[in-house]
Amino acid sequence: DFDIDFCYDRRDEAISYVREKYGEDHTAQIVTFGTLAARAAVRDVGRALGMSYSDVDAVAKQIPQELGMSLEKAMRGGELKEMYDSDADVRKLIDTAAALEGMPRHASTHAAGVVITENPLTTYVPIAVNNGVYVTQFDMDTIAELGLLKFDFLALRYLTIINNAELQIRENNPEFDLIKVDINDRATYDAISRGKCDGVFQLESAGMRQMLTQLKPRCLDDIIAAIALYRPGPMDSIPKYIEARHDKSKIHYCTPKLAPILDVTYGCIVYQEQVMQIFREIAGYSFGHADVVRRAISKKKQSVLDGERQAFIDGAVKQGVAEEEAVALFEDIVSFANYAFNKSHAAAYAVLSFRTAYLKTHYPREYASALLTSVMSSTDKLSEYIADCAKQNIPVLPPDINKSRGDFRVEGDCIRFGLTALKSIGGSLIARIVEERNRNGEFIDVDDFIERVRETDINKRQLETLIKSGALDSLGVRRSQLMAVYESLLDKKLISSSVVDGQIGMFDIAPKAELPKAERIAFPDIPEFSARKKLSMEKESCGLYLTGHVLDDYTIHTEKLKPTKISDIRAAFSDEQDSDGFEESNSSTAKADFDGKTRVTLVGAVSKRTNKNTKSGEQMAFVMLEDRTSSIELLIFPKVLAKFGHLLTYDSVIAVSGNISVREDEDVKILVDRIIGLVADSQTEELENAET
Repeated sequence: DFDIDFCYDRRDEAISYVREKYGEDHTAQIVTFGTLAARAAVRDVGRALGMSYSDVDAVAKQIPQELGMSLEKAMRGGELKEMYDSDADVRKLIDTAAALEGMPRHASTHAAGVVITENPLTTYVPIAVNNGVYVTQFDMDTIAELGLLKFDFLALRYLTIINNAELQIRENNPEFDLIKVDINDRATYDAISRGKCDGVFQLESAGMRQMLTQLKPRCLDDIIAAIALYRPGPMDSIPKYIEARHDKSKIHYCTPKLAPILDVTYGCIVYQEQVMQIFREIAGYSFGHADVVRRAISKKKQSVLDGERQAFIDGAVKQGVAEEEAVALFEDIVSFANYAFNKSHAAAYAVLSFRTAYLKTHYPREYASALLTSVMSSTDKLSEYIADCAKQNIPVLPPDINKSRGDFRVEGDCIRFGLTALKSIGGSLIARIVEERNRNGEFIDVDDFIERVRETDINKRQLETLIKSGALDSLGVRRSQLMAVYESLLDKKLISSSVVDGQIGMFDIAPKAELPKAERIAFPDIPEFSARKKLSMEKESCGLYLTGHVLDDYTIHTEKLKPTKISDIRAAFSDEQDSDGFEESNSSTAKADFDGKTRVTLVGAVSKRTNKNTKSGEQMAFVMLEDRTSSIELLIFPKVLAKFGHLLTYDSVIAVSGNISVREDEDVKILVDRIIGLVADSQTEELENAET
């Protein structure tokens, strides 16, 4: 009688609900076991044997990064086999790793799996504690084989985004209900077809946007198919699918019997459900037998599929299909099965994709503010989505102590920056400040602000952050003046705050008019910081520039260089996945756009530099480069550093060229071989005028 009738955006809340309903001793999360794959086995064994990282890395890199790769496969010729035959240490490393390959490496908690039992859990399964969480000692497959009830609660950030956007929309349009909007809204599909999908669930990666501009979706079924196709495996069918969608004469079936099954996907196998239907209608399988195949596909059980080969071919032949056609069809199914996507999952995701695209199209400000609120802890994502706001001509106003709330909010035709996104400022402090402002009105000046927020337990570091971010600019005092005295502001004892509750002061019995006035704060008469200095302070206080960007004065060269956006590179190698392995942002599959050898040109500002000595005693540098969308680490080797090191000063604006570097368990980096210092637009124009 499981009757949860609503969808949670946070897994922990869902699990708490289940435990309250069914009892702590009837529910637990499910354990997962990480197994030693070929590369991981080599690296772990190398560490255990005390081998150097470089020696082990050289061996590990010879193992192809392919699904189902094993040491046995990798050893079939090539450089790895030569290393094995010629080096005793490598032979010992690989032999030991081969003995451990496939064994459990560690136990962890399933990202979403929860088991629910009629009687206490210990009646059915052994229980353990993993990082303070009660978990089963059996994995999900064993739990399923025991016949126990298992649910997956997916935590999707976009449910919160949709909800927050709706709440803001209803402030002006109380009748708005996203569930009731037209699912065939033309404007929404036009925007998707143009690739206007930044911040749209599942559709925002560069590769997906490129596919959508070619596909030009016109209905929900097109979005469902796009989500299912844009995966390793089915991705190979994308050109065929798009071509057939726009020209029905290009549709081809290896047997005419497939037409009723694959007509909705233009002759391409896209969904698990289509595979089940093929087994039933082409090979004569029963519903039960076809479901066995479906389960094998969903759990990637290759051995079960291999065992069905002859039965499928024999069944298809009995149904009048030529044997060679049956063999070819089965091979297509086996190839597809490794990456099978069930249509029900794709359909649920497509609905969210449409709804987020609808909000972005018709309520761009409310949606953008909700989107920004959802990524307040990620500077890279904030930069990326603020840049998208600029493309939509939606100004993001800087923080203001009299206007901002904790989260990002629509303010007229703009969006006001949320104070909780500032560094070192907790949500509870901001909530108390906003509550005080709502109760007693806006802060008149700095004296009024300090007096009224003293009771919120604000500290000097938090006050400094508010000043540097510009949140106090509207109180009539320059940032330079505030920074000169901020350390003493909270120490100033004002009359109204010196009285302890329950005590009577010497002035309490005097008429109000006779009370001495609190001494006003004295600020030094000093000039304001430069625009560049203020930008630097904003970056320090919240991780990004608020009133401008250091790249604003370098547009001439930037437009000529046409640099790659750092966010596109990072998205191509990100791994945001839900519990079933499906990416929330659908960005990790964009690796097709970049690989470990791609050469790129970037333009950005240097935000950090660290020098280190190599084994030979030469200096190399690790430099953090930041553009409008994100940041990435540059590796500057000795020869390049000797030639271009003078350009790598803090906040300097440069263009770099180099190759993408991707290593296991490391963040993506750029191996730089060329650096150019850019000239500001104003200087460029002066030089051009002088030349003229």
